[in-house]
Amino acid sequence: MKSWKLVEKFVKGILSPRKSAYNLSFVYEPDDFTWYIDIPWPGNRHNLAMVAGSDKLLSFLDKEKTNRVSLKVKISKKPLEMPGYVELFKTSSKLTRGAYYDVHRLEGFERDIWICPVTLTVLGCYPKHIYFKQM
Repeated sequence: MKSWKLVEKFVKGILSPRKSAYNLSFVYEPDDFTWYIDIPWPGNRHNLAMVAGSDKLLSFLDKEKTNRVSLKVKISKKPLEMPGYVELFKTSSKLTRGAYYDVHRLEGFERDIWICPVTLTVLGCYPKHIYFKQM
């Protein structure tokens, strides 16, 4: 039954109307040294783990060591002037394999990140440009 709920979650995410702005929260679990996106999820929690640079980005943003990062996120198909926002620029993606992004406008953070296909259930796509700032 969980499998169908996961399929339903992906299809609903991909087919839902796109919003241009999202408020997303991430939590760090010291017990397993892992960051997770904080969303309702019918499957294994480890599907929500932030890895391959996304975890490093969240640790970088969590300067106060609260184990929580909340972001205001905006997505776009084209570049936008977004003063005060960090830009993630998509360099490659595959529907079932996630997407790679270069991080721009974040002084001191010098690496790319990977986001997993769970992104499709949250944002509905792998946007060309993702802009975010901490709330």
